[in-house]
Amino acid sequence: MTIKRARLDYKWVVLAICFLMEFICLGFCSSNVGLYTAPITSALNIDRAVYAVASSIRYAVQVLVALSFGALINRFGIKKMVIFGLCSLIGATLLRAMGTAFYHFYIAGALHGLGLVFVGGTMAGTVVRRWFHQDIGKYTGIVMSANGIGGAIAAQIISPIINNGEVFGYRKAYLLSAAITLVISIVIVIFLRDAPADGPAIATPAKKKARGAIWIGIDYAVVKKKPYFYAIAVLVFLTGISLQSIGSINIVYMTDLGLPAAFIATMATISSLVLTFSKILTGTVYDKKGLRFTLLMCHFSALTMFILNGLLTNSTVGMIFATIATILSSVALPLETVMIPLLTNDLFGSASYAKVLGIFMAMNSLGLCLGSPMGELIRNAVGDYRPCFWYFSIVLVVVIVSFQVILNFAYKEKNAVLAEEIT
Repeated sequence: MTIKRARLDYKWVVLAICFLMEFICLGFCSSNVGLYTAPITSALNIDRAVYAVASSIRYAVQVLVALSFGALINRFGIKKMVIFGLCSLIGATLLRAMGTAFYHFYIAGALHGLGLVFVGGTMAGTVVRRWFHQDIGKYTGIVMSANGIGGAIAAQIISPIINNGEVFGYRKAYLLSAAITLVISIVIVIFLRDAPADGPAIATPAKKKARGAIWIGIDYAVVKKKPYFYAIAVLVFLTGISLQSIGSINIVYMTDLGLPAAFIATMATISSLVLTFSKILTGTVYDKKGLRFTLLMCHFSALTMFILNGLLTNSTVGMIFATIATILSSVALPLETVMIPLLTNDLFGSASYAKVLGIFMAMNSLGLCLGSPMGELIRNAVGDYRPCFWYFSIVLVVVIVSFQVILNFAYKEKNAVLAEEIT
């Protein structure tokens, strides 16, 4: 009886380990990369446009590797791939600390992309599904909330080091980040397990209508023949490119409008804090209300945020709009993290989860890769950022309507599979 209880309770250890994975992966290794841009390019005399390619390389690697995520997990197991990802993140951080030429940062970007695939949200979502039968949304949201917490803590630690007046002060910040990542990585490797002793959690046919639960799923050989599968992949891509395009220009857009620097800094802080709680909220809402409602909540938050940003002016009303838009953006951003694993589980289940998740994350990464320069391209064409918000508002309306239609086909397929299991 004692042994059985220990195995049951170990899922909470695994949940804490997943939280630590996101804490260092998204918090220390990703959230504050913008703090390093000016110091690095200034100290090494690297053109910012040349340096920015490293970010595109990161996303490109994520796209390519995520496509093989399911196959790699099936062959080598979760723990080995997490170890590989942690080594990649530490290697990327050390290379950035010691880099002296632009191509060093390109290599670091590639290593960073590898690490994000095997330690980031894709992996965390996979681990959570293996250990929890119910309330997957809530636990996935808790894990993903580590992003905001890790980013906020990291910023307070590394910002003073970067800005200490030394030309190469950023190197000390990177070395400290690498050391912290190494220590936490050791803890992760010691306590992480691929799955419970009795195997991954498996849903029973009786759970047919339960939300936030895993289910038997649709075999990938069947999934890849379904048009709605490819349609969802395209919608994930469009969502990623829309949110990334707007997110990458939001701060500079408010700066161009002449809004006070202190106000803009406050908006950045509010965004990080709200994002921490919005990920948990998104997962909990999914467990209670289901996929359709949660997608609508996040999508309409994004759409309203786009519209409010399009109406911004340097005025009191404009600052009110900016504040509301900032809060709504944090409610929308889980579309890129929490919602992709939940959507994959909800529509395709265990039988094809890893492969489908890898493809959807690859499409999301492709959107992020192209989204960063998209806002600048539109601005160069028309001379203003404002049209970006109207353009992507239209794109998002198409995404919202399309998702609601496609879900009808997906749920019809799912219900047919569940009906066969029950009978």
